[in-house]
Amino acid sequence: MENFIVSARKYRPARFEDVIGQQQVTQTLKNAIRNNQLAQAFLFCGPRGVGKTTCARILAKVINCENISKEIEACNECESCKSFNQNATFNVHELDAASNNSVEDIRALIEQVRYAPQTGKKKIYIIDEVHMLSNQAFNAFLKTLEEPPPYAIFILATTEKHKIIPTILSRCQIFDFNRIRTEDTAEYLANIATKEEIKTENDALHIIAQKSDGALRDALSMFDRISVYTGGNITYQSVLTNLNILDYDYFFRFTDYFLQESITDCLLTYNEILAKGFEGDNFLSGLASHLRSLLVSKDKETLQLLETSINLRNRYAEQSAYTPISFLLNGLNIINESEIQYRTSRNKRLCVELAMMKLCYLFRTVKSIQSGEILQENKKKTEPTIIKKEEISKVISSQSILTEKEEKYNSGSQELSSAIKTTFAGTSSGTGFKIPTLNDLKATVEKEKPENTSIKVTEKLIGDELDEEKLKYAFSKYLENLQAAKNFSVSEILKIYPPVLENNRTVLIVVGTQSHRQLLLDELENMVAFLKNQLQKKIIDLTIKVDAERAKADNKKRPYTPSEKFEHMAKKNPKLKQLRDDLKLEADF
Repeated sequence: MENFIVSARKYRPARFEDVIGQQQVTQTLKNAIRNNQLAQAFLFCGPRGVGKTTCARILAKVINCENISKEIEACNECESCKSFNQNATFNVHELDAASNNSVEDIRALIEQVRYAPQTGKKKIYIIDEVHMLSNQAFNAFLKTLEEPPPYAIFILATTEKHKIIPTILSRCQIFDFNRIRTEDTAEYLANIATKEEIKTENDALHIIAQKSDGALRDALSMFDRISVYTGGNITYQSVLTNLNILDYDYFFRFTDYFLQESITDCLLTYNEILAKGFEGDNFLSGLASHLRSLLVSKDKETLQLLETSINLRNRYAEQSAYTPISFLLNGLNIINESEIQYRTSRNKRLCVELAMMKLCYLFRTVKSIQSGEILQENKKKTEPTIIKKEEISKVISSQSILTEKEEKYNSGSQELSSAIKTTFAGTSSGTGFKIPTLNDLKATVEKEKPENTSIKVTEKLIGDELDEEKLKYAFSKYLENLQAAKNFSVSEILKIYPPVLENNRTVLIVVGTQSHRQLLLDELENMVAFLKNQLQKKIIDLTIKVDAERAKADNKKRPYTPSEKFEHMAKKNPKLKQLRDDLKLEADF
């Protein structure tokens, strides 16, 4: 039986060109070799599994290559390259500082540095996990690192730069390695799968790349494990099962449940998640990430921040179109508080379920708070001011002192004076009087004012019935105004749930969730005013209703993936399939 070699070793880059996601480092090293500006000491620092030791080995190989190519790569044909490939070179020394971290180990290394290379140009010393050296070892290494022989080059690698003493840092040329992007990792795994003849799904590779958290070595380790588990057929579900990850589809469903205020579905689905062995804190963390992704998807420019596949990115964009920003922001706040309380809660399940209940009735809570603030504000405005009898007598006497010139100048002052006296007389009590508000005075004067029959009504009233074609045209114009004003949430709702005309009199909009209805109610005044102006009507009866069953049916019928959208269009125009076959095109699944 052949010895199995893990992918992390089998496909380890042997050239600068093959290093993934570290172009800023590899290009700098190539330019330094081309211009003969190599430093005497390098420090490669960054997260695990991003290529620090790999770049150190490639650099050591290229430095001693006898026939460096124009692209600054090793030739793999000279004696130095062949001995390096066979691990038989005497010019490259590797030291693991995690297990050789004493002063004696460093002194032995310094003793080796004294001898010049027998073949080749340079002697390269690669010290991995250099932060594990003791302080005494660091101090013993300082002088040699600052003034090494001209033929010696030191390459230090570490994952924890902050643990290295400043005197070492000042003597090195520092290179910071980045975490590898999810897209780069997924693409690299796809290339390996092609070479190994392993069947994969694009979404499955993206899940592995996200789980690796920027470490390519971890991604390759998971890739090997899942390929063995599936027998060479890596699917989305197999990755979720093997890595114990909660499916994204759960969070899409929960968001719809929250918007539909369906507590029953939330509790039953959460019970299903617990039955699969997932903890509540993992669920809360995943739900917070989902709401954050929906918030990012609100703008096409920030949509690229999602490190997901194209299919999943399209689903985020579609759900975010009908999810209000206020819900997402308040929901994130609720989940954040629940995560803090979860750690100290005795009944952890109840803590999560309580958070879901709050999310289901989030809009009702906000609406009740707003209405309470409005009532409190109105109460302050209309609250009567009580003063003493002595002050009231002064007010009445001051109102009665009007000269003849003032009476002639102020037309209508007699009505105002009588209104004040009537109000004071009607509100007297044993302890004080109520000063009338400005609205009370206006109402009293308007009541005594004779009707003005000379006022002309300029607003048109052309019957009560509405024309359906004119209504559709008016709404199309209104949608254009919403798009111009960048009010995409309302425009998307009206596209999904177009208005209909009932009995030629009532405009009816049936939406799927309470949140959709609330958004349309906020826009109701502007909508009615626009329709009045367009249709030349004095009265427009516009009703907004909620029908959750219709929303579920629409969500089931609505195509999400590119292949589903193609099939949906092909049903309307069968010639599309013929065009696809003639041009030998394939849908992006």
